[in-house]
Amino acid sequence: MSSISTAGILLRRIEYGDHDLILTLLTQDYGKISMIAKFARKSRKRFPGTLELFSEITLVGVSPRKGGMPVLQEAALKQPFAGIRGNLLKTAYASYWSELVLTWLEEQKAQKNIYRLLRYCLGALDAGQPPAVTSIVFQLYFLQFSGLSPNLRQCGRCRGALEKLPGEKFGFDLEKGGLVCKGCLTGKTPEWQLSRGTVKQLLWIQAGNLKNIRRLRFTEPAIKESQMFLEAFIPYHLGREPKSLKFLNHIRQLGS
Repeated sequence: MSSISTAGILLRRIEYGDHDLILTLLTQDYGKISMIAKFARKSRKRFPGTLELFSEITLVGVSPRKGGMPVLQEAALKQPFAGIRGNLLKTAYASYWSELVLTWLEEQKAQKNIYRLLRYCLGALDAGQPPAVTSIVFQLYFLQFSGLSPNLRQCGRCRGALEKLPGEKFGFDLEKGGLVCKGCLTGKTPEWQLSRGTVKQLLWIQAGNLKNIRRLRFTEPAIKESQMFLEAFIPYHLGREPKSLKFLNHIRQLGS
């Protein structure tokens, strides 16, 4: 048997049989992995308070020589992020980010940048940072680390640089992943629009460092534009709308 020892964030837990749990985690050293926690449901002493969704844990497990799912042997709580699970809106955002990770990432392929990103954003959410802005940050960096960043620096059709494009509003072509300037727009008003100020803020995030993000201040119109854009762009390239995004939209509607 080969051993597994790393830190991980619990993204999904499924009851298996009468006593066990199947866990899916984003780990620091192995990327996304699924493990079975035997007797985790039967014995509270086995993993006391450690296997809660969105928690960061340190874990030890083994992979059977003949294949099959790795078995979780030990788990210790590193960061509980308990403030997320006690708040429905925060839970909805964390569930959306988790589903993106679960859907997009390959099994057992290290993704240390995405691990650090998820840990940072869960920490910000837990600490009371604005959930909508934190989600904008998560989505932008997630796209960047996945190689799917939208092109916000120039018109995707005429290739004109942003600073030389006329007007204060731009369309966006989801299929080609780029801005569309006023001169290249044809027909009806585009469904997806971004103001120049919003584009500049999104570019600042893309080019910046996570440590500086807390200084970021979005206006309400910029938050709404960014949310609508990113939450349309990501499902388009994912090929479907995440179930957790539908739930998030429902919770936001109830709150408004």
